[in-house]
Amino acid sequence: MDWNPFDDSMLATASEDTTIKLWGIPDEWEPTGEDGNAKSGERLSDSLTDLVGHRKKVTLLKFNPTAANVLASTSADHTVRVWDIEKGEAVSTFSDMGDLTQDLIWDVRGDSYATSCKDKTVRIMDARLGTVASSIDTPHEGLKSVKLVFLGETGKLLSVGASKQSARELKIWDLKNLEKPLLTEKIDTASGVLMPMYDCDTNVIYLSGK
Repeated sequence: MDWNPFDDSMLATASEDTTIKLWGIPDEWEPTGEDGNAKSGERLSDSLTDLVGHRKKVTLLKFNPTAANVLASTSADHTVRVWDIEKGEAVSTFSDMGDLTQDLIWDVRGDSYATSCKDKTVRIMDARLGTVASSIDTPHEGLKSVKLVFLGETGKLLSVGASKQSARELKIWDLKNLEKPLLTEKIDTASGVLMPMYDCDTNVIYLSGK
């Protein structure tokens, strides 16, 4: 699921019934009662709209950070779609993922997005055309899921995965030259998947996981 950055009352959820559902949280709803304690939530039975197009369950969702009403989604049908949620239709579709998508992120300007995939390829996509602008073949040799984050407006991409020896590692890539990483940093040999985050204001990278 993902919250709309332009409407903090709108939530998008991925569904196993192949649809994407958009929900509106009532303005008058409050999570706490007059006594300050949490109160029971209200059941939302009717979505604002359903986005229909994927043929199998929807797995990942991400709202565009700069363009209102634009949402990207991935599915077990090995496609990535970019939606205009106001019109309720896909504006671009990429149908050649090859396997399940492991991560989906927008760049800071919202012009392109990146995906990692079980086929061990990271793809940088043109969001308007739905085509591959560039790619990294086998950024990590291990079997762990690969997670991504754009490093603000630095022109760099960070990937987190595992080495051939199953050690967790991170790599930083120059988007203008993806032939080899600028930096490879071994982390540890734990089994969990690490989730990267980047603070544009302080230029600090955070990793969370077991």
